[in-house]
Order: sequence, then structure tokens, then C-alpha cells
Amino acid sequence: MTIAKVYKIIGGKPAVGLPVRTQLDLHAAIQQGFRLQAAQHVKESLQLTEAELAQSLGVSAKTLQRIAKEDEPHLTAAMSDRLYRIARIMAFAQEVFENTERAYTWLREPQRGLGNRTPFSLLESEAGAREVEDLLGRLEYGVYT
Repeated sequence: MTIAKVYKIIGGKPAVGLPVRTQLDLHAAIQQGFRLQAAQHVKESLQLTEAELAQSLGVSAKTLQRIAKEDEPHLTAAMSDRLYRIARIMAFAQEVFENTERAYTWLREPQRGLGNRTPFSLLESEAGAREVEDLLGRLEYGVYT
């Protein structure tokens, strides 16, 4: 998975606010805070509800509404980091399944290898995201147990 794929999932320069070519560029963009547009882009891609988006970013729906009313709506660094995590896993799933729709569907379906949890629900923490990455890696190499 490349930075370019993750950057595209987030919405590119219009959503991030900076050109991103390296992990350090991405780090700087996360620290600055992605534009709210990045969250909306991911929300539409995964067909999330406003409540699901808010939960995945670790905030309430009211907080997102408040951010949307700002002159230049930006996510916090913590919310941007969570959004990056989601985009990183989405990019990996696209790579494994070689099909965007199948990847997005897989993220929303309970998986036996994750204790019948949906991969998306585990993306709220780095530990959960690593479990999802591990399962995707096993699927990619046919080592699914």
C-alpha cells in the first residue's frame, strides 16, 4: 500500500490541505489537522452514517456539527490520526481484494478471524487496526486460520 493510495482515499490535497509525498508530509498534515472535507470523503466512500463517522473519530456527532460551522473547518490532530488509520486500512483492503467495493463491503461485515466483529468497528484503536491488518495480511497470502 502506498502513501498515494491513502492520500487519495482521504481526498487528496483539497481535503488534506497539503501536498503529501512522504510519511513525514503525512505526519505534518495530521499534526496540522485535515480539513473536515477529508472526513466527509471517507464517510461517503464507506457509506457511513454521521453517527458512525463521529464514533470512528472519537467524538460526538454534535462536535462534528460544531466543526462544520467554523469558517475553516478542520479536524483535530487526534481526529486526523484516526481518519488516517481508517484510510490506511481501506487502502490495504483494496489492495488485498483488488476491488474497491468488495474491500468496503468486507470492512463492514463481521469476520470470524476477528471474533465476529466488523473490521471497521476495530479501527477505533491502533490495537484493533493492527488485528485487522494482520487478518488482511493472512488473507493476502492465503494463511487464513
